[in-house]
Amino acid sequence: MLKNLIWNDVRQNKLLSAVTVFFMAVSAMMFALTALLFSSLLGSVNGLMEQARAPDLVQMHTGELDESQIGRFAREHQEIDQWQICPFLNLDNSEVTLGGHSLLDSTQDNGLCRQSERFDYLLDMNNNCPKVLPGQVYVPVCYRTRYELNIGDTMGIGSVELTIAGFLRDAQMNSMMASSKRFLLSEWDYERLKPWGDEEYLVEFLLKDGADTSAVSTAYTQQGLPANGPAITKPLIRMMNALSDGTTILVIFLASIVVLLVALLCIRFILSIRMERDKREVGMLKALGIGRGEIRRLYFSKYILFSVCGGLLGLGASVVLQGPLERQIRELYGASNHGAQAAIFALCAVAVAEAVSLFSVWRNLKKTDKLSVLAALFPVQEQKQNWRQYLLIGFVSAACAFLMLLPQNLSSTLSSPTFVTYMGIGNADIRMDIRQGVDIGLETAQLAAALERDEQVERYAVLHTQFLPAVLSDGTTCNLTVEMGDHTIFPVRYSEGTPPVMENEIALSSLNAKELELSVGDTLPLRIDGEEIHYTVCGIYSDITNGGKTAKIGSRVNNAPVIWSVLYVSLKDSEASARWIEAYGQTRADVTDIEGYVRDTYGPTLAQLRLASQGAMLIAVLVAFVVIALFLRLIVERNRDAISLQKALGFTSGDIGRAYCLKGFYSAAKGVISGLAFGTLLGENLCGIALKSFGADSFRFIIRWDHLLVGIPVIILGTTMFAVWIGTAEVQRIKAYECCTGRD
Repeated sequence: MLKNLIWNDVRQNKLLSAVTVFFMAVSAMMFALTALLFSSLLGSVNGLMEQARAPDLVQMHTGELDESQIGRFAREHQEIDQWQICPFLNLDNSEVTLGGHSLLDSTQDNGLCRQSERFDYLLDMNNNCPKVLPGQVYVPVCYRTRYELNIGDTMGIGSVELTIAGFLRDAQMNSMMASSKRFLLSEWDYERLKPWGDEEYLVEFLLKDGADTSAVSTAYTQQGLPANGPAITKPLIRMMNALSDGTTILVIFLASIVVLLVALLCIRFILSIRMERDKREVGMLKALGIGRGEIRRLYFSKYILFSVCGGLLGLGASVVLQGPLERQIRELYGASNHGAQAAIFALCAVAVAEAVSLFSVWRNLKKTDKLSVLAALFPVQEQKQNWRQYLLIGFVSAACAFLMLLPQNLSSTLSSPTFVTYMGIGNADIRMDIRQGVDIGLETAQLAAALERDEQVERYAVLHTQFLPAVLSDGTTCNLTVEMGDHTIFPVRYSEGTPPVMENEIALSSLNAKELELSVGDTLPLRIDGEEIHYTVCGIYSDITNGGKTAKIGSRVNNAPVIWSVLYVSLKDSEASARWIEAYGQTRADVTDIEGYVRDTYGPTLAQLRLASQGAMLIAVLVAFVVIALFLRLIVERNRDAISLQKALGFTSGDIGRAYCLKGFYSAAKGVISGLAFGTLLGENLCGIALKSFGADSFRFIIRWDHLLVGIPVIILGTTMFAVWIGTAEVQRIKAYECCTGRD
């Protein structure tokens, strides 16, 4: 009996039923897609790190080291399971070519290495340890697409040529956000290529379960062991691997919430139309003695069926969309081995989306409890031609504008050269890195002298990076990555305070300030040449490089070795930058324009964001069209008698249709304005919350005003007008006599 009633109702209301299933399917698809991509990303990253046996702690070091000292340290600390020293031969990018493409403009530190002995393995595309023959090389997989490489192409290092035998995944340096890339070759090739590079070392530790990585790192530093380079921990490695695609997944999740809100509102509207149409049937059921709970369950059973159909359709669509969206994840990290877990997450996400929809339906069905038999059998005709009917059009237009604007704003922000102010560096035209050489300080001084004489240079800044021990409140020390120089020439973005200008002033990155529990005005002791010198925190700035943990002071404080130097340059004629970069590319510095630096670092992330932006635009246009066309169709149906009366009084179909179109367009225009405002302000805050966890405080969108003021409004309003025209087409078919005789 119940089955027949539901089926008959669906057949009589095919459009409303189909649209209800559509909205339930879209919201389920978005939540399932978020769950599938998130599970795939974590599964792939964790799977790669497990198969490669990624180290828990890596201390980079440039210069001589005594292996016996490190061995003694490892034996003294029971929490260390294994350790090893991996040589890394840093190359001059100007000497390296891949498939005929020079790496001169690369911002990465490219180097050669051999396969590790105990852990930290470099894996091929099947996640196996490849055997490299003499004359062969395995290239980081991130370069395959960028330089359109194939197996059999050539890698040139000076006058030496190697054949690309395959591509590798590096659990440590896979992400473009990691500043170094390792090329794998044979022992014989490594030895013969030593004259082409400068050797540094990765001191790596694999800890026992439950060991405190920070404690081991602090003990290593306190014993004065080789630490002429940054220290990297396993959580930082995982974060850098996940951040790129995680940004896209965050955008999809925010879009899922917007789509769910739209779906809830539309389902509620459809339900109210159905209940208004079925007032007489409800009154008859109540008159026959059927309880209100039974009536509510009768309607609710139909929506359970819609929910099941919508959930299954959404789940199927998410599986189809998962493929292209996770292509980059599979390329960089391999396929996830947590397929069953991903399926469970997706099912749970679909269940949550459908449960929210059904809960909304159940609450709205309670309105039937208050409907008396008399009011149901003899309803009072109410004509609702006021502006409240069109609130839904405004809300949907606002939601779709928000949905389109958020990924576009995030993409334009990350792709803008000014985004470097969130990366701990100023907004210059050109960046010059000096990371190789016996005397980095001398080479930097020579280059600075050349810039001083160069008439094309408008201004420049020279910054040296050293590691200085900071004394913590409990008496222990930790190494700070400190950049020294004039930070007022190309200032970064400060969330609090100012750049260091006076002596004994220090600025901290936001993550360092949080970890050290310091704020502007507090004091931080630094151990310099055996003496503790107290520095006052003058500012806190955004930095999402080097794990987000850096510091800045105004000048060099000792003669300790410089880890690397960076020179920032602004030219008088920015159009001549290409020739200028080519000329200075012959030096020992890696020279690149800032725009290229951002592109190199965030290229994969930007590609994924563009894909997410295109998907969000398609969903927004589809949702706006379906919702508005349906809504106008229902309004026309609800006001059929009034429209018929207007025609009987002499109004034409064009007059009546234009009135509906104007109301719909006016509501959509107000909605678009609201959506763009919320997308700029609220979207900025939501993205800022996520990026703050990586060290980017006081985040602000860099907006493309042509998209904000022209592109998105034209698309949404154009879709709205087309939907309004489709939705009001029924006005043409309403006859003037219907108000007197009724419809056949």
